[in-house]
Amino acid sequence: MWLFFLFCFLWMNGLLALEIDLKSVAVIYLNATLLFFFALFVGYRFFRDYKRLHNINVQQATSYLELYNAQAEQVELDAVRLLHKTQAEIREASDFQLAWVHEVKTPLTAMRLLLDELPYGDTKQQLEVEWLRIHLLVDQSLHTLRLSATEQDLLFQKVPLRRAIIKEVQELQNWCFLKDLEIELDVGDDMIVTDEKWLRFIVRQLLSNAVKYSQVGGVITIRYTEQQLVIHDDGIGITMADLPRVFEKGFTGSIGRKQSASTGMGLYLANQTAKKLGLTLEAFSSDGTDMVIHFPEENTYSKVRM
Repeated sequence: MWLFFLFCFLWMNGLLALEIDLKSVAVIYLNATLLFFFALFVGYRFFRDYKRLHNINVQQATSYLELYNAQAEQVELDAVRLLHKTQAEIREASDFQLAWVHEVKTPLTAMRLLLDELPYGDTKQQLEVEWLRIHLLVDQSLHTLRLSATEQDLLFQKVPLRRAIIKEVQELQNWCFLKDLEIELDVGDDMIVTDEKWLRFIVRQLLSNAVKYSQVGGVITIRYTEQQLVIHDDGIGITMADLPRVFEKGFTGSIGRKQSASTGMGLYLANQTAKKLGLTLEAFSSDGTDMVIHFPEENTYSKVRM
């Protein structure tokens, strides 16, 4: 309303200036007329609202309040129903994807048995590596679907870190053989309070990235010291521009785009899983790449998680 009358004021005075060069008497008459009608309009609105409020008694006010509360409850109920419907649709889609992943694992197992029957050679080695890549993608998909319900799946206990890492190295050994990679393991008999399955998933993502981007004949070093597990590779590294974004969902980086070898999900899932376990991931790139898992002090970790 205020803006409308201001617009009328400026518009009429502008027209007057164009026609008669703002003679004082004409300006006074015009603005006085505008103010008069503005005052009439404001008075009418005030009188109308006053009359409405004056005629409303306590019983009517109570009825209006009850009507408002009923409408608010209905809106809230509709929102809850929509939320439940959306959650049901998400669960249905997730269940379908989970069933699909489990179905894919059956032919993968059959392929593994058939590969074991083949005579050793370059062809078998290459087929085993390609099988491993498919297996890692299926495993990644499975953990993606389970990630939202990680809290219900966690089992915290003391885990021998060296044993967990060796299991993951053994899973990737055929890939390492194909690229003639050397694995240097500098991890003692430390016990870590964590969930072994999900910790191994994090190590699997970091280690598979190290293998993927290492040069043929390179070295991957895994060491644990001062509550930090470091996986170092002497490969092509990460550009400084990409380094702050490596844990973002779907980010492949300039190296991943060139090689068309990255989905942009591995490090994201590893980082999200680490947060569930109370761990912290960091990435450094200098003469290769360092992926670091920071473990909290055991007494603090046990107090919070166990």
